[in-house]
Order: sequence, then C-alpha cells, then structure tokens
Amino acid sequence: MSKLPLSSKLALCCALFLSVVVTPSASRAQEIQPTDLFFNEIQTIYLVNLERRKAGLPPLRWNEELTQSARKFAADVIAHQPVGYCGHVDSQGRAPSERIRLSGFVRLEAWAENSVCGYTTPEASVRAWMNSDMHRKNLLDSRLRELGIGFALSAANRGYIAADLALDTNYAPVIIDNEAPSTTSTNVQLYIYNQATRSGFMGQEQSVEMMISNGPNFSGAVWQPYAAETTWTLTAGAGWKTVYVKTRDALGRTVVAQDSIYFGEILPLDQLSFNGASRFGTGFRLEHIDAPGWPQVQFSLDWVGDDSDPNFTASAFTELADAAAVGGAAVRLARGGSATVWTGGYLASLPATAYFRVKVSDNSTSQEVLRLRVQGAAGDAGQRVLRGADFNATDSYQEFAVPYNLGRAASLVTFRFDRLGDADVTVDAVTLFSAPIPVAAPLQWQTPDNYLRNCGVQARFIKDDGSFSSVVEVHPASGVLTAGENVVIPSKLSVTPPSVWFEATSDDAPPPAQLSVECVNCDEGTWQATTQIPWLHLSASNDVIEVMVIPAGLATGIYQGEVTISAPAEARLAPVVVPVTVVVGDATVLLPQRLYLPAVVR
Repeated sequence: MSKLPLSSKLALCCALFLSVVVTPSASRAQEIQPTDLFFNEIQTIYLVNLERRKAGLPPLRWNEELTQSARKFAADVIAHQPVGYCGHVDSQGRAPSERIRLSGFVRLEAWAENSVCGYTTPEASVRAWMNSDMHRKNLLDSRLRELGIGFALSAANRGYIAADLALDTNYAPVIIDNEAPSTTSTNVQLYIYNQATRSGFMGQEQSVEMMISNGPNFSGAVWQPYAAETTWTLTAGAGWKTVYVKTRDALGRTVVAQDSIYFGEILPLDQLSFNGASRFGTGFRLEHIDAPGWPQVQFSLDWVGDDSDPNFTASAFTELADAAAVGGAAVRLARGGSATVWTGGYLASLPATAYFRVKVSDNSTSQEVLRLRVQGAAGDAGQRVLRGADFNATDSYQEFAVPYNLGRAASLVTFRFDRLGDADVTVDAVTLFSAPIPVAAPLQWQTPDNYLRNCGVQARFIKDDGSFSSVVEVHPASGVLTAGENVVIPSKLSVTPPSVWFEATSDDAPPPAQLSVECVNCDEGTWQATTQIPWLHLSASNDVIEVMVIPAGLATGIYQGEVTISAPAEARLAPVVVPVTVVVGDATVLLPQRLYLPAVVR
C-alpha cells in the first residue's frame, strides 16, 4: 500500500494486483448514483483508456459489478471511516477481492484497486494515478480487461474515489471508441478482444473470423477475418447505439459481445444507466420462439469435442485432412478400430444428448457398420448401433443422437465410436446439448454452472419421434429464437408408393403403375430407373416413372421383382428399391392370407 500527497486535501491509495480464485454466489444490490457522479465515473474510464492506448495497450471494458463494488466502497469510506482514512479495507473489514466478488464479479481471476482519498475531477484523478508508479502499473496492467469507477461525495463535501480493475479470462469484450460516453460521428473505432485459449468440450481457440452488426440478430452480417481493431458505422439518428460483434474459432465455436455509445451533440445525463456496461449473467430469457412443428428445444454452449481435443484417443486409425470436418481434420477407422473422447465437470452430470458426427463409405448395406456409446463409471449410459442404410448418403457427414443421464454424482463421461463392418468409417466430432425442454415462450434457460457472459449459445429443435433440426444460433440479446430454414431434412430420394402390386392374367396386361420420384433437400437432376426383370417395362416422364407388366408367357403364380431408382453419381444418395409383385391368376386363391397391398393395379 502506498500513500502519495495529491494536494493539501487529497491522497492516493493503491492495492496491488493479486490473483485469487472464488466461486460463491453474489449479491447484486445497486448503489443509486447522482447523474453528475455517474458521468464522472464513465468519463474517468474513458480517460484511463486513453492512457492505455498511448502505452499501446487494449482499452478496458466498463463493468457493472466492478462499478458497484467501487461505489459501495467509496460510499462506505465517507459514511463509516474516520476523516483522513486512506486505505482499501471497508468498515466491515473486507479487502477489495471480497468486495468485488460480493458485488457479482464471481469469476475473479485477478484484480487491482486504486483510490483517491478525497474528491476531485476525473481528469485530476487519472493524472494523479499516472504520476504514481504503483497506481500507473495497475492502470497499465495488460492482463486486466474490465474496470469500474466509484465516486462518492457527502453533503459535507467529503469525497472518495475508487477504481476496481479485474480479469475474467473467459470474457472477451468489444469496446467502442475507448468507452467514450458519447460521439458526434457515426464512424467509430472498435477494439475486439480475442478469446483466451482453453481446451476441451468447454474450450475455445483463438478467433479466426468475426462479424459485426448494429442489431442483436446479426441480420445481413457476413463473416470476415478477425482483427482486433476496426472501424464501424453506426445507424443514423441521435440516440443510444449498440454494436454487436460475433467471433468464431477454427472449430466454429462462437463468442458474442456488445457495447453501447450515445450518438448526438449533447449526452442526456438523465439517461445514463448500466445498459451499456458489461455484466455477469446466469442464463437468458427468450420472449418469442418461432418454431412451428417443433415441440421441444435443447441448448448448447459450444460444447464440442473432436480429434483436436487433448482427451481424444483412437486405435487402428488414419488421420486425414477433410475440409468438410469440424476443424478441417478427422479420423478414419480401420476394421476393428475405435475412437473415444471424454470430458468431466458438469457435462458429466448433466442430462444431455450427444450428437455423434460420422460418415461411411457404403450406405447400401443392411449390415452393422458402427456402434456409438456413451459411457460412465458404471458402464454404458446410452448406445446406438448403425447400419449402412441408416446413412442418407455415402461419404457425407451425418449426426446421430444418443441421449444420456449419468446422474449428479458423475464426474466423467466418455463418448466412443466402434467400427463394426466392412464399410470405412470416418469419425469427426461429438457435440453436446442439454436435455430437451418444451418450446414455450417466455422461456428462461439457466446455464448448468450459473455462468453466462459472451459464450455462443446454440439451439436444436426436437420432435416427438426423435428427429432434430440443425443447429440454430441463439442471440439472447434479441430475446427471439427462430427455427427458420435450419431444420434438418435429410437429403434423399423419395419414391411413392413404396411398393407395387399387379393382378393379371396370362393374356391381359394390367394398367401401368406410376412411381412419383422426388429429391428431398437436394439439387434436381436426372434420375434413372432400372430393372433386371424381363416381364417389367419402364418408361419415364419428368419425375414420374411408369411401370408396366408384360404377362405374356407367364404361368399362373406369383412373381416378384424390383425397380431401382438411382440419383446421379455426384449426388451420392442411396438408391431406392421398389418391390414389384405380380399375381397371374386368381389372387384370392393364390393369396388367401393377403393382408396389405400398398398399391393394387387390376
């Protein structure tokens, strides 16, 4: 601790940077602040950031919890400490780290505190801190990312100013114009922090792309290469403006941050609020959900594991580059090969669904090709065996859902792929989503660990039959979730009816049957219909295939054959086989137990 005379009435006080780990819940009571002092607090943050920029450092993000911590401490000093007090312990004996935590900054990994032991202007406060080695070191610490300033002034003109700085490495903020309170130009400067690297299902790599928007749903925004600093144009018209920035890493995991600024000639002090500050959250609320036909929804906080995960292992495999894979790489399993990836923490004890992303080289076989397993300490908690025909196409990634619930005591969960058959199996990734809940707005979703700042949020919609939509990005700030066009409709050939039945005599041919062919969720093309049966004749017109029976020469009896409808080779879709049955003679005699005739042509 240091004390430095600032004038005959003022002194400075500095609490050095410390590292701490805390987890308890926090109180969010707010100090009511006069508008002139509120403005002084914001202006002081802006002036601190100008000093950091001069030193080549990123600006600090204005934070609500840190501001409340600083305010409460400054108010406590002038209300309960003796005149002349200049320190960092409040009247209840609490040091800065405890006060910051109790104000709601619950992921406190590092902190620093500066004080002015009296009342002065924002300009004089920052100038005094910068003229003190220890105070300047705190303000210019490159590890800190957020700042809150608290001004207190009593009726007797006794004042105190506190500055609380802190670090939550999981938070990557965006900052407009160095946290200037207002601007008279629609062109502003953005500083966009990169996400701190961490591994595992809850990990994040360095950002590689970003998109920027003036709206919370990023409508019309496009991805561009990540850059820490860029310019942006606000919408026209005086008023408060918010800029939203989304970044993503090589695995597609996203981070969303926002900041606000007033655009206009005169800043309305009566409109100052914490709407423009960063803050902690424990979940989100959706006021409107537009997902007709989807009764359930589940959420994920970018929980994904693939071959880049340090907890990924494989046997009898080949690593390969694959632009279609998550992260651009995958693992191909040899016969008898397997792959596993595991995680712990709340993801082990969370009732959830694991989506295994894989592809196979042969989807025409009915043989078992792959076993998917979710394992806990007591064994399998979920399992699914796939056949080649379960895949919509060859050499195209497809996701398969395996729900699991290991219980609250679980500390580890493993996801396993086992190749079973002759078809090549390529393993890409596993993504996790929370257990489905009813789609009903307003919907309040609480994160498993009661922590949500700017981590990306994804949703999947679920039907009662287990089918699911593709991943939809959730923008909590908009309060709206829309299924949109992102539902999963597997690419496949659809042929109706699925089978054909003819009744004929050896002399008279029955009328032809028509098969309607549709390509679902794929490009149109030229479909081919073939048969190896000599008594069948095929012709095609547009998307209708005409099947004719030539009974001449056929004796009384039952004849079975098939028609195969194939897509163009480049579509890589499984062919559809339509069984054809012809009864020559009296069907009531030949088939007394006939129960089901999908299509009868007489």
